[in-house]
Amino acid sequence: MKTEAAAAGFYESPAFENQQYPKLQILTIEGLLNGQERARYPDLAQGALTFKKATKEKKKVDQGELF
Repeated sequence: MKTEAAAAGFYESPAFENQQYPKLQILTIEGLLNGQERARYPDLAQGALTFKKATKEKKKVDQGELF
Protein backbone atom coordinates (compact mmCIF):
# COMPACT_ATOMS: atom_id res chain seq x y z
CA MET A 1 0.00 0.00 0.00
CA LYS A 2 2.77 2.43 0.88
CA THR A 3 4.46 1.85 -2.48
CA GLU A 4 1.23 2.51 -4.35
CA ALA A 5 0.55 5.66 -2.31
CA ALA A 6 4.06 6.95 -3.04
CA ALA A 7 3.57 6.23 -6.74
CA ALA A 8 0.53 8.55 -6.79
CA GLY A 9 2.89 11.51 -6.62
CA PHE A 10 2.78 14.84 -4.85
CA TYR A 11 0.62 17.95 -4.89
CA GLU A 12 2.70 21.08 -5.36
CA SER A 13 1.22 24.10 -3.59
CA PRO A 14 1.80 27.34 -5.52
CA ALA A 15 0.65 29.45 -2.58
CA PHE A 16 3.21 28.08 -0.15
CA GLU A 17 6.53 28.42 -1.95
CA ASN A 18 5.94 25.27 -4.01
CA GLN A 19 5.88 22.92 -1.03
CA GLN A 20 4.96 19.36 -1.89
CA TYR A 21 2.31 17.27 -0.15
CA PRO A 22 1.63 13.57 -0.83
CA LYS A 23 -1.52 13.05 -2.89
CA LEU A 24 -2.31 9.82 -1.04
CA GLN A 25 -1.52 9.44 2.64
CA ILE A 26 -1.96 6.26 4.64
CA LEU A 27 -2.87 7.02 8.24
CA THR A 28 -4.13 4.74 10.99
CA ILE A 29 -6.91 5.60 13.41
CA GLU A 30 -4.67 4.61 16.30
CA GLY A 31 -1.91 6.95 15.12
CA LEU A 32 -4.38 9.81 14.66
CA LEU A 33 -5.90 9.33 18.11
CA ASN A 34 -2.50 9.03 19.80
CA GLY A 35 -1.22 12.12 18.02
CA GLN A 36 1.60 10.17 16.35
CA GLU A 37 0.31 10.72 12.81
CA ARG A 38 -1.15 13.73 11.10
CA ALA A 39 -2.33 14.43 7.57
CA ARG A 40 -0.06 16.78 5.62
CA TYR A 41 -1.82 19.57 3.71
CA PRO A 42 -1.40 23.31 3.11
CA ASP A 43 -2.65 25.50 5.97
CA LEU A 44 -5.25 27.65 4.27
CA ALA A 45 -5.74 29.78 7.39
CA GLN A 46 -2.51 31.60 6.56
CA GLY A 47 -4.22 33.52 3.77
CA ALA A 48 -3.27 31.31 0.87
CA LEU A 49 -4.74 31.70 -2.57
CA THR A 50 -8.02 29.86 -2.31
CA PHE A 51 -10.85 31.38 -4.33
CA LYS A 52 -11.14 34.46 -6.47
CA LYS A 53 -12.92 37.33 -4.77
CA ALA A 54 -16.16 38.39 -6.41
CA THR A 55 -16.25 41.90 -7.78
CA LYS A 56 -18.65 44.24 -6.02
CA GLU A 57 -21.42 45.82 -8.02
CA LYS A 58 -22.16 49.48 -7.70
CA LYS A 59 -25.39 50.28 -5.88
CA LYS A 60 -28.30 51.04 -8.11
CA VAL A 61 -30.07 54.08 -6.74
CA ASP A 62 -33.26 53.89 -8.81
CA GLN A 63 -34.86 50.46 -8.37
CA GLY A 64 -38.46 51.42 -8.89
CA GLU A 65 -41.43 49.88 -7.11
CA LEU A 66 -42.32 46.18 -6.89
CA PHE A 67 -46.10 46.56 -6.86
